[in-house]
Amino acid sequence: MKSLSPNKAIIKRIGLLVLFPGAVLCTTRLTLQFGSVASASTVAFGFLIIVLLAAFFGDICVAIATSLVATLCFDYFYLPPVGTFNITAFSDWISLTAFLLTSVVISRLTASAAANGQQAALLDETLTRLKQFGEWIMGPSHDQLTLTGMAQEALRLFALEYCSIHVYGEGKWSHFSGSALSTEVSQSVERRLSDHPTELMELADEAMLGVHYTEINQASGRKALLVVKSTNLPDGALGAIAYMIGLRLTELGSGPASAK
Repeated sequence: MKSLSPNKAIIKRIGLLVLFPGAVLCTTRLTLQFGSVASASTVAFGFLIIVLLAAFFGDICVAIATSLVATLCFDYFYLPPVGTFNITAFSDWISLTAFLLTSVVISRLTASAAANGQQAALLDETLTRLKQFGEWIMGPSHDQLTLTGMAQEALRLFALEYCSIHVYGEGKWSHFSGSALSTEVSQSVERRLSDHPTELMELADEAMLGVHYTEINQASGRKALLVVKSTNLPDGALGAIAYMIGLRLTELGSGPASAK
């Protein structure tokens, strides 16, 4: 399951913020036209369904915004005195408060369940891809395996935006790139590495442009680094990829500088 890019995610949220509150307004208009068959309780139930759908297809922000619009419409059009936001009866205050709290609780539970389901699906897919990457990386012989090939396979298999492997030796970093969709990312990575030639743990804590640095451990003791930009990899996946690369390089008994 591939995550949306930040711009697409913003556009999607704006669209949902228009769609579901708009659905509440359309429902209100329809029920007012057929007032003889639509009671206040029926309308409230319909609003709750829309809130539930907003939480399932959107997120908690979309759901709460939809809940607020539904509460205002319920107050203005269905609670006496109709046509105002002034509620005179105490029982109506109880009804309105109960509706708002119920819609917010339902939206939060539904949004959490949807997010957990998406996370579970992402983890399952990532585990499958990690297995495939492990099977691939153990396949090629010593003379066929290259760091560039590893970066390319990781880029393809995990649908990464950027992937490269860097090796430090003889006072400089050697760069083996699978692909860079953005020259800005590539140049920024090179600049960061030149500024921090040996402090790998410091780099690992940085999140410049969404780029993550993970150390590749190997028996030779040479410093190596996996650099990835991705919006859809769970925590720990990069460490697993780096571990498999380091394990394979250790098994080959040669430093990665020879694996062009």
